[in-house]
Amino acid sequence: MTSVKIGNKTIGDDLPCFTIAEAGANHEGDVTKAFQLIDSAKKAGVDAIKFQTYSAEKLTTKTAPKYWDDGISNETQFDVFKKLDSLNKDEWKKIFDYAKQKQILCFSTPFDEDAVDLLDSLNVPAFKIASADITHIPLIRKIASKKKPIFISTGMATMEEIGDAINTIETEGNDKIIIMHCITSYPTKPEDANLEMIRTLEKEFTKYTIGYSDHTLGTDVAAFSRLFGSKCIEKHFTHDKNLTISRDHRLSLDSDDFKELINKMELIDLSRGSSVRSEFPSEVNSIKYARRSVVSRKRIEKGSKITLEMLDVKRPGTGIQPKFLETIIGKIVLRDIPEDVPITWNDVENNE
Repeated sequence: MTSVKIGNKTIGDDLPCFTIAEAGANHEGDVTKAFQLIDSAKKAGVDAIKFQTYSAEKLTTKTAPKYWDDGISNETQFDVFKKLDSLNKDEWKKIFDYAKQKQILCFSTPFDEDAVDLLDSLNVPAFKIASADITHIPLIRKIASKKKPIFISTGMATMEEIGDAINTIETEGNDKIIIMHCITSYPTKPEDANLEMIRTLEKEFTKYTIGYSDHTLGTDVAAFSRLFGSKCIEKHFTHDKNLTISRDHRLSLDSDDFKELINKMELIDLSRGSSVRSEFPSEVNSIKYARRSVVSRKRIEKGSKITLEMLDVKRPGTGIQPKFLETIIGKIVLRDIPEDVPITWNDVENNE
């Protein structure tokens, strides 16, 4: 698997999970709120914050139905996105400059080719391709041509569609790809998370890093994805769950939630261990004192021939292992052995 470097961070095997706070359009078209999101993401300790850059007119027709249920009817996708697409180039520059000042990686998902050029002109360290655009080959080709690392979400996609998107990126001479397992459902039910797909993607695309873009509520499923091999986790993020213009606030983690997620993943990494059973320093005393050994049932005098009636098997495990119980029967004792003590190999003749 090829590791991918984003700014001063590297994503790959045997490395801490790369975390992305997906702020989307939770700035609600307000630069000050974008700054607050950046501050909260920095406080949470995430590796990167990501926004979405789009124009409602270029993204959707005015009559396209919503594909999510937020309890509000008589509203189209255009109506929703139009409320959130007002940031201009100067405002985006201020946002990325502020993130750089705060020393947190910041990038965005472009939803049209003009957005790609805008973000590239602002020197973003990476791009994200949304699940909904995995079949938008012209847009993928445009993004890939910038030769920057690409996160690509795979929600709704067949393996063939994922392969087509990856091939498009490779054809542009770009192999800095992080494939993100994703389910495009807001929120995603835990039973729909399908974390096993992370392993499938890893087997299918052995060259590339696999991550997980999570839309379940809470932090558990995202943390569990670490056990299935995710090297990068993205979660929707807000600085204030009480905001309402963007519908993502209610589905998002805040700073404290993201800290909880990071702590859970650190615990998972710490406890994961190895597929090979090896000696643990913490078990040394247990091996010595919790296991059993052959012990004397009564006092055994020097020169005696050992019989089964002289022996028992008890803790501690500092003497001859129980599996050699029958082996020492008939051997001559080389010294006086007190009652109820472990018998060692130095106590019996060695006539092998």
